[in-house]
Amino acid sequence: MFRNVMVPVDGSSFSREAVLQGLRIASLFGATLRLVKVATTPSFSAGPEAVSLEANSANDVHAAELANLYAIAAECRSHSTINITASLERGPVVDALCGYARRNAVDLIVMRSQARSGIARIWFGSVADGLIRESGVPVLIVRPPSIATALEKGFSYRRILVPLDGSILAEQALPRAVSLGRFDGATLVLVRVVAPTPAPANGILLSAIGPASERDVAAAQSYLDSVVIHYGTGVQMLSRVVVSSDPATAILREAEAEEVDLITMATRGQGTMARSLGGSVSDRVMRESVTSTLVVHPVAVKIVHPEAAPVRQPVIA
Repeated sequence: MFRNVMVPVDGSSFSREAVLQGLRIASLFGATLRLVKVATTPSFSAGPEAVSLEANSANDVHAAELANLYAIAAECRSHSTINITASLERGPVVDALCGYARRNAVDLIVMRSQARSGIARIWFGSVADGLIRESGVPVLIVRPPSIATALEKGFSYRRILVPLDGSILAEQALPRAVSLGRFDGATLVLVRVVAPTPAPANGILLSAIGPASERDVAAAQSYLDSVVIHYGTGVQMLSRVVVSSDPATAILREAEAEEVDLITMATRGQGTMARSLGGSVSDRVMRESVTSTLVVHPVAVKIVHPEAAPVRQPVIA
């Protein structure tokens, strides 16, 4: 599934977690691990002498950055036999990383989530959002496991949650989740959120799991069952239907209840999932989840597989 795994390295301790996960995934798939850093660009003062001095200083900075990058690559090679490359790119961060990803056929970007405040959050927000929006490549946002989880499970994915909304676009997250699940022996938990019924009319039965019509819940469960049949070969799958008017919160709660190690979901590339899941569901899940999140940028498709067609929602641009 993955052939070129790119890890942006920003020189901080945060990115080492991403390097670790990138190395692990690349090793599982026999992929090339590509470590990439965008060179720091200093601002120049006026005057030829100042420019000359600062140019020399910039060269020293770039040499140090490249040495650090090579050191990380050497450390990775000492623990793996896969092909590992290191590249120092220049230009605006998102443009440089997207350009590198396109030139090298990158099919997974792994980056570490940063702190939730200050400069680190600004860097994370702008770079992660830019890569998700512009690269067209799945982006894995890595969050470190708790000490207990790390000691018990290591850094593998044992339980992967996949939110689905009935659209083919959302389903495009499934092949990545299934692929990771097969290698790690993980269980996939498929979740579909059903909106509550505001005021049930006469003759409409409410479901046993919440204030939604029994028919809607049954249709959602039938849809998930069809997905399990279609995608479930070689991997264990569970399905959950949840009634909630707030899909993002429902997904996060299910992730916590199921003790998942990874959430895999599709985005429209503008920080949104398919419209039926709400405008900023993937963005909220990515930012608020305490577990790692794999965000997949889907492509537009018109074909539906026959089993799920009766319960699919229309895809709205």
